[in-house]
Amino acid sequence: MVELFVLGGLALAGLAVAALVGFAFFVIKLVLWTVFLPIRILFKLMWLPFGLAFGAVGMTLGLAALPVLIVVVAGFLVAALITALVGLLIPAIPFVLLALLVWAMVRKAPPAPAL
Repeated sequence: MVELFVLGGLALAGLAVAALVGFAFFVIKLVLWTVFLPIRILFKLMWLPFGLAFGAVGMTLGLAALPVLIVVVAGFLVAALITALVGLLIPAIPFVLLALLVWAMVRKAPPAPAL
């Protein structure tokens, strides 16, 4: 029973150390984030024209590639539809052949022409 209390105490001490180290790093991060915030805002504002230009180029290329993408997707959908239809019809082949066999056996033959 003593070992369990020792293990719990060690776990509690480890969590306390981890909390202190985490809090110290949190304070350091908060200070650095506050100090460098104006510089980060300045860099974001300097990057803004490049970001807008790259976005416009990407949107233009996307609009140029859109018809090709639509044709590829439409071809894929047609191929998938044909595959689905074939997949549904193949299991029905034995029943169709059986129906043709029964029809051939019970159909009425046309009368033979008189000579």
